[in-house]
Amino acid sequence: MKKKLCIIVTDAVSFNFLMKGQLEYLSNLDKYEITLISGGDEKQIADLESRNVGKYIYFPFSREIDIKKDIYCVCRLFIFFIFNRFDIVVYSTPKALLLGSISSFMTLQKKRIAIVRGRVYENYSGKKRKFFEVLDKLSLMISSKCIFISKSLQQKFIEEKIVNYKKSRVLLQGSSNGLDLSWVSASLDQSETLKLKSKIGYKESDFVAVCIGRVCIDKGVIELEEIFSSFKGFPDFKLVLVGRLEDEEATSIVKKLSEFDNFFYFDQVSDVRCFFKLANLHLFLSHREGFGNVALEAAGFGVPTFAYDVVGVRDSVCDGISGKLFPFRGVELIIKEIKNYIHSRNKLENNFSGSADWAAENFSSIVVWDAYEKEFNK
Repeated sequence: MKKKLCIIVTDAVSFNFLMKGQLEYLSNLDKYEITLISGGDEKQIADLESRNVGKYIYFPFSREIDIKKDIYCVCRLFIFFIFNRFDIVVYSTPKALLLGSISSFMTLQKKRIAIVRGRVYENYSGKKRKFFEVLDKLSLMISSKCIFISKSLQQKFIEEKIVNYKKSRVLLQGSSNGLDLSWVSASLDQSETLKLKSKIGYKESDFVAVCIGRVCIDKGVIELEEIFSSFKGFPDFKLVLVGRLEDEEATSIVKKLSEFDNFFYFDQVSDVRCFFKLANLHLFLSHREGFGNVALEAAGFGVPTFAYDVVGVRDSVCDGISGKLFPFRGVELIIKEIKNYIHSRNKLENNFSGSADWAAENFSSIVVWDAYEKEFNK
């Protein structure tokens, strides 16, 4: 008999990006009857349903604090779990983790697994930070098992006594989805690369820096503007930003930078391979992460990542192998390092030539997916 598995995330985009390939892997094992619960926009939900990886149920989760909506969702989840019994309930991403843990615990679901992907309050302080810490402590305390997607994230939670170390674990080297090596090696439609080259006016002499992911203050958009300002006078330097705009300041910055001929913005896309194919450097200026999977993707294509040495990021960038780590907000040091390579791309490539091998050896997605499935099934 198939085991009943329920997976809850806040937004369907997490299923489509953070569990890309993994849901198909679980579904193809034919061991589970899978139910997926999330909020999200119509496009992301349609994309998820088209994958045909399980029964989907919409819940109007809000990423931000919304007392009325949050109470409504936890009550609705409670009722749902009263009438639907599961062998395993898995919840991750902050809001889903909180509401999913409370409702599944109150309804005595058999096995409740928290996957901790990061924390929004990493750079908060004072009472605001304490408030969020208490919520996380509650969620993890009432969970059967707590899986952290990076060692540095787990260590922070243990140091701050938010989780009992005996209950927490990191699978393999970390990551929740690994690097899909078949995706990296698969042939790419050349027309897509040619379109991108045309859009950015690509020349063989160009030095292309890409930044891929959500565009907001926490992901370093302000520092990205500082870096670009130092290179906007370099005609061979091109900065390509790919991702969803998430706050007014990010929107304003992107609008301002778009006035320059060597800055290019693209909205969130489902396949970023053509960007990595053209890139010489990946800039990853996130202030906080659970684990930076995009840095693995860059490494898979042999593109080095320059990033901050912060929780979650330091696990996904091997300093000196797949890229270089800098002090938090060390923008001047990053600018100086880029200037060392802007006219010597071969030197940059040679210095980080081991990145693809490192990513493949440590984070093959098949191995990561298998480790998670075994953990679910224990």
